[in-house]
Order: sequence, then structure tokens, then C-alpha cells
Amino acid sequence: MLAAIDDVSANRWEAAKKRAAELPGDIRPEKISALTTSMARELGAAGAAAGAVAVAPAVGTGASLLASVAELAWFTGRAGDLILTIAALHGRPDPTVEERRAWVLAVLIYGSSAKEGFSRAVQEASSSGAPGVNDRLPIATLQLTNRLMSRSLLRRYGTRRGLIALGTALPVGIGAVFGGGANYAAVRKLARDADEFFARLPYSAIDVDSTDITGRQLGGSTLWPAPGHHGDRIR
Repeated sequence: MLAAIDDVSANRWEAAKKRAAELPGDIRPEKISALTTSMARELGAAGAAAGAVAVAPAVGTGASLLASVAELAWFTGRAGDLILTIAALHGRPDPTVEERRAWVLAVLIYGSSAKEGFSRAVQEASSSGAPGVNDRLPIATLQLTNRLMSRSLLRRYGTRRGLIALGTALPVGIGAVFGGGANYAAVRKLARDADEFFARLPYSAIDVDSTDITGRQLGGSTLWPAPGHHGDRIR
């Protein structure tokens, strides 16, 4: 799961921006609706396909679970694509890799409480207390925040997806129905959670004019403009 998140964070931002620009609709809610429908159908089909393995003759439970594990990695990567595309729709400028990783981790782990969960992780990682709403967030603090959130990934997001994987492995076609339906519903909830998170994202800027925790000197800053309204027109 972490490998999929790292890949999305490091390599797929440009694709997310392109996907956001090509979505049909004139306002953000229309574009997010189109994105959600497309992703829900795709990942619903993937979940159904993983569940269909359990129906095949001579395929045991072990093979069914292996298919479900592979589908978990695919789902996590595509969920990251969904989150980053919604970030682009909210007009976020080009973020650092650590910012993108933080966004994906926060939404996957905390769901509808992503803003609060992210704020708690930042407070725990910050040596100077909780930053204010418009404070710059040092890159070293963000890196430590991501490490802290990563420790919760398996326990929270992994547990939810693991239960779906077990349901997908059910025989006689039940797994295919369960996997498809569970993925479809999960994508729609992820989209709602990501949309709310970016509308309420508490930090206006990441201050990268500092030394990161690996000792490399960084310069400049990446600004996060204040979130707009859900009905903002996309141009």
C-alpha cells in the first residue's frame, strides 16, 4: 500500500492535472461527479474481477486471496489518483511530493475526518505546537507528519480494505458481487471525503525554505491558496 502511495505521490501529479482539465462539466461539482462515476465503475469492475477468481474451477482460497491482495494495491494507487485529481480541481498549485503524499495518506486513513486527523498528526509532529490556520508548515514537520500517518495506514485503511478482500474471496459468485459493490461505494465515499478535505485544508502554505530531516537544504516555498467555494467555475 505504501509503495502504491509513494508511486502516485512521486509520479502522477501531471496526469492528475491533465485528467482534471479534461473532465466534462463547467463547475467543480460537475467535474467531481464525472470523475467519481468513472472511477467507481472502473474500480467496481476490478473488485468484481478479483471476486470472480473464487468462482473459477480448481482455484483455492489462497489464490483468491492473492488476487484480492493484488487488487488492493491497484485500488490504493487509483484511489491516490482520485485524490490528486480532486486536489487539482480545487486549484492547488504544483505541490511538493511530501504535500501530495500527505493529502493521499490523510484522506485514505481518516476519511471524512481527514482535516482533523491531519491537523492532529501535524500537531504531534510539530516541535512548536499546533500551527495556525494560515501558518506556513515547515517541510521537516510535514515529512515527520507523513511518517506518523504512515504508521496508521495498515491499522485503519488496511483493516477496512482487508475486510473487503476477505469478502471478495467468498465463493459461488458472492465475492464478485461483494467486491464490485464494496469498491463502487468506497470510491464514492473517497471522492466526498477528498472534496471536503481540500475545501477545508487548514494550512495556506508549505514553507520549504528550510533544511529537511535528511539534511538537504531546500529553498523557496509552495503556496496553497485559500480554498474556494464548491461552486467555483473551472476555467
